[in-house]
Amino acid sequence: MISPRLARRIAQIHKWLGLIVFVQLVVWTSTGLFFVAVHITDVRADNLVHPANHAVPVDMAQVKVTSADALKAVAEDRPYEVTLKALAGLPVYEIRAEIGTFLVSAETGERIVIDEAFARRIATAAWVNPTPIRAIEELETAPRESTVSGNVWAAHFEGEGDPTLYISAVTGRTSNPRTDLWRTYDFLYGMHLMDYTEHENFNTPWMLAAAILALSTVLFGVALLVHRLTRGFLNKDKTA
Repeated sequence: MISPRLARRIAQIHKWLGLIVFVQLVVWTSTGLFFVAVHITDVRADNLVHPANHAVPVDMAQVKVTSADALKAVAEDRPYEVTLKALAGLPVYEIRAEIGTFLVSAETGERIVIDEAFARRIATAAWVNPTPIRAIEELETAPRESTVSGNVWAAHFEGEGDPTLYISAVTGRTSNPRTDLWRTYDFLYGMHLMDYTEHENFNTPWMLAAAILALSTVLFGVALLVHRLTRGFLNKDKTA
């Protein structure tokens, strides 16, 4: 049987552990309620852009340069893969080489640099509705919310929630659209997982610590319950 002094000590620990766990339980409950209340399709906002399978066919009448001639533009970079595709209505060769990826015009055979004007054209072509671009900026490193990496252009469209589309400055590929609703969801998701940096890892030290604290709270509570029940029975036997 637990001594009264030890029981009081366990009760104090149980109380403080319960308070700490309660705070995280409030976070889990409130964020979970938000996830249930908000529809995931609204969060993803995929309706703002053309679907990934909405591939625009290449207008072969515009293709004036063969793939062999296009390879000459990056011959010094030792290319190993060539793909012909349409990019914002223009035929281009995407050439993968040992040192990176390059775009070559299938009309002129010259390398393509995705500048601000071309990035605007790509973003406008990817967007479903004819919404004007409010601002566009070049970023040396893509933010975490972007699904394309490296050097990117961030096109901010007019509309509620700062809808943003990221365009790779290397390949011209576009990311999934991002809005303030997605950013709020992502932040709360990180709080829910207790992954405060990447917002996607379930196996974090914080989550492990919370689980240990919660289990400890339960075990201390069980110990107190057993102690009080045992003491109650003993006292009842003495009075009997």
